Amino acid sequence: FFFVFLLFNMQSVSVLILLAALVACAFGACVSPPSDLNVCPLPAGASIPQEYANTNADRELQSYFNFLEGIKATPTKKCAEAYIAFACSRAYPKCVGDANSGLGLAENTCYYLCSDFTEECRGQLVGVERPNCGQFSVSEDCTGRKLKIASSGASSLSAGFMLAAFAALVALL
Repeated sequence: FFFVFLLFNMQSVSVLILLAALVACAFGACVSPPSDLNVCPLPAGASIPQEYANTNADRELQSYFNFLEGIKATPTKKCAEAYIAFACSRAYPKCVGDANSGLGLAENTCYYLCSDFTEECRGQLVGVERPNCGQFSVSEDCTGRKLKIASSGASSLSAGFMLAAFAALVALL
C-alpha cells in the first residue's frame, strides 16, 4: 500500500513540475517589443521578455508628461531625458536567455541610468519617488535604453514637444 501511495504522489509531483515548466516557457520567451511605442521607441531587432510586451508603461509615461504639462511643472530637458531613459529601461528590459530552449530572462537596468535620473531630477518630478539605485546592475551586460530628445534652446520642454521629438527620432531610425 505504501508503495502505491508513494508512486501516486511522485506522478502528481511530476505533473506539477511539467505544468510549471510549461507556464515558464509561455511567459519566458523573448519577443519583439510592441511596434506602437511613443515614448520608449526601441531599436530594430530589440527583444524583450514576453511579459513586458505591452504598451502600458509607454502610455503611463505619456500620460505622466501630459499631467506635468497640465500643471505647468514640466522638467528640464536633461531631467526628462534621464527619467525617460531610466523608466523605459525598467519597463522594456533587454531579453537574454538560452537560444536553444527559447527561454528568456529580463536583464537588470543599468546603475548609471538610475544615478543620472536621481542627479538630474531632484525635486522636478511630482509624485515620482527616488529609487534605490543599489538594486541596479553595474555590469556591462545591463539594460540601458539611452533615448535622446531632439535638442532645443529652451531649458524645459512641454510633453507635446517631447512626443513630437520622439516621433521624429523614431521616423529617422
